[in-house]
Amino acid sequence: MLKTFICQHCGEMFNKNPRLKAQQQHYCGSKECQQARKNRWEAERLKSSPEYKKKRAESKRRWYKNKPGDKYQREYRNAHSDYCDGNRKKQLSRKQKRITVSTRSKIVKTDALTKESLAIKELYVLLPYDKSKHEEIVNTDALIVQLLSISGTSPDLVLDSS
Repeated sequence: MLKTFICQHCGEMFNKNPRLKAQQQHYCGSKECQQARKNRWEAERLKSSPEYKKKRAESKRRWYKNKPGDKYQREYRNAHSDYCDGNRKKQLSRKQKRITVSTRSKIVKTDALTKESLAIKELYVLLPYDKSKHEEIVNTDALIVQLLSISGTSPDLVLDSS
């Protein structure tokens, strides 16, 4: 019979409790691991027992009725005015950021083509783009080409698309 076991929560190896003769030990005695064991037991019990689930829901309902959340929050804010002041300042800066972002252009990709940027009925030539001349390009794996507009198309530049 093994004298050690590996805790299912923390993964550490421990000596078995000799008082647990018939039971298999799966969790060590630390508070965190015991809480994990209790949480797992309750989750399994809620799935398997409708009666337990109903009693648990009724118990929670009674607890929330006696200790409403808005009362707790109001008392906390009254007792911690410095926290509230700091939170108001942070909220103001978040609101300011949101305003400045919404006033900017909504285009995320600034190099994307739009209908307004190209004249649709013109002829364009795609040429390889020399990246060595411009080092400020961050996305190095993007296909970057130079787009030249050709006005007054000559017959030798027009390609047959069929």
